[in-house]
Amino acid sequence: MRCGAAAIAVLVLGVGALVWQGCGGDAEGGGAGEPGTGVLQITYIPEPGRTPRTATLTCPADTSDGRAACEQIEGLSAAFDPVPDDVACSEIYGGPEQMVIRGEWAGESVETTLTRTNGCEIDRYASLAPVLLPLVGGPGGG
Repeated sequence: MRCGAAAIAVLVLGVGALVWQGCGGDAEGGGAGEPGTGVLQITYIPEPGRTPRTATLTCPADTSDGRAACEQIEGLSAAFDPVPDDVACSEIYGGPEQMVIRGEWAGESVETTLTRTNGCEIDRYASLAPVLLPLVGGPGGG
């Protein structure tokens, strides 16, 4: 019995050490970047053949509009992720508009294209459009 209790104590201490090491970053803040920080280049393409409009958003921002956009994007950054292949999406066409977003957000590389080609893509587009379209002089965010 004593041997069993000692083995359990070592196991618990070992797991605790692993959990402690896995939580948080290093002392210099490596790993993921700070929330709400990054540089994003946004290119809005209204439709094929039309001139794209481009803007760059740097967060934290100096202007009140920029700060508001940075704060809003922080809560929407999951929209940067592509729709998983195993998700069924409604076959609804929302229009030819596209937004190409490249850069870095919270220490992670971002390279995605938002479209309106099906229900899932329309949701991604609609979540970021009200924040990003005003930056590039696009329509009101719809």
